[in-house]
Amino acid sequence: MYKKIIGIFVCMLVTTTVVSATNFNVKKDIQTAASAVDVPVWENGDTWTYNERFINHYYTANGTLWYLVYHNCTSTYTVTDTTGDNYTVQRTSTNNEGRVTLGSVHLKFTKFTRFISELTLRKTDLALVRDSSKEKGPVFLLLFNKLPIPAQYTDAWEFIYSIPDVSLPFPLSVGTHGTLPNASFTGHEKFSLYWGFIPLLNIPDFYGYMGDQNYTCEMANISVHAGTYAAYNVSKESTYGLGHAYTWSYYVPEVGWMAKQISDADYDANGNPGSIAKVELVSTTYTP
Repeated sequence: MYKKIIGIFVCMLVTTTVVSATNFNVKKDIQTAASAVDVPVWENGDTWTYNERFINHYYTANGTLWYLVYHNCTSTYTVTDTTGDNYTVQRTSTNNEGRVTLGSVHLKFTKFTRFISELTLRKTDLALVRDSSKEKGPVFLLLFNKLPIPAQYTDAWEFIYSIPDVSLPFPLSVGTHGTLPNASFTGHEKFSLYWGFIPLLNIPDFYGYMGDQNYTCEMANISVHAGTYAAYNVSKESTYGLGHAYTWSYYVPEVGWMAKQISDADYDANGNPGSIAKVELVSTTYTP
């Protein structure tokens, strides 16, 4: 299930694109900076809107691809609670498109298929503590992968982190490198059609971990829909099971979160593709 986390920003996010053939220039315009940047302070009502693209692959024990999903959408993340030691962030998506293949079942998303998530992030470092999400709405069930039949789709999952997932090693300082904590989580997932009347997948309990996470922090100039920024590029290499994951997180102080994130993960030691995700900032209401 680690691949699903990569497909979602903070994810991320998640998302977790039909970008498996896309080449990303992740070290463009490397610069230097002198001062360290500490974790931002968020307020109720702060929002960030991102364009998100991701693709996820899962395989059987013999290496056969049995689950494939890609999804392009625009997601808005809103801070809804700042009490205590954590932030609560709500996520909703629009402009959805994509497909799911689960064995012989083929689904095509409509623009009304959307993500609804509640994320818990630790205030001290924005580490992910909990992710409770649903992807749901009207879809087309493609008989013989061609004939569209209207259907309702729900994929619901939850991850609870016993060791929170740290993506950004605050305070950020250019030229630093190190190892992030080995995040671990438990979770569950259900995937069904027609409001649960046709169950397709039920994983009542699973455990996952990120493995070793080695990072470096550099400066990079980036351009996204929201503007052009000098960003702290935290590049991270992780191991999990037999696979490897690579993530580039571009944090911008005036944005108060990442303006861009790219992740690419192998499923196993054979190089089978796992997950690829890309998110880019469209707008934000955050002010430092």
